[in-house]
Amino acid sequence: MSKLKILLKNLGPGLLFASMAIGTSHLVLSTKAGAQYGWLMAIPILLANIFKYPFFEFGVRYTNVTGKTLIEGYLNRGKGYLWFYGLITLVTTFTILAALYTVTAGLFINLFQIPEVYINYISLALFAFICLLLIIGKYKFMEVSLKFVVTVLFLPFLLQLW
Repeated sequence: MSKLKILLKNLGPGLLFASMAIGTSHLVLSTKAGAQYGWLMAIPILLANIFKYPFFEFGVRYTNVTGKTLIEGYLNRGKGYLWFYGLITLVTTFTILAALYTVTAGLFINLFQIPEVYINYISLALFAFICLLLIIGKYKFMEVSLKFVVTVLFLPFLLQLW
């Protein structure tokens, strides 16, 4: 196996975690808030990221040290914690997915210049397509495409540093 293939294979988990941590709020909402409100939004955006960081950091540390999932950890604390986690997950899942698919559909419509189609239909089609890929077992395709997208997003970052 070539060194490049080994590198890409080893980057997989890190890229998946990074793409999970970087979402619509970072790429769209933070930039829109900055464009609308200028430096006034710098403090709330900075605070949101500072307060979010421990959850990512210590969640991973907990699972590494204990060998248990976070769900098992919540259950060990009591069923109330688990139910609270479930409620938060249920509520945020639908709102986050709706926002993600709407933003993605908007980008899709602009990229392919198809303004005569409702954004809701594109969002639903994207959702159905991704669900279908996952159901028929094409997770590998999703992982590879995610690596490609994260790389494409990372390259402009590197270029702007020079």
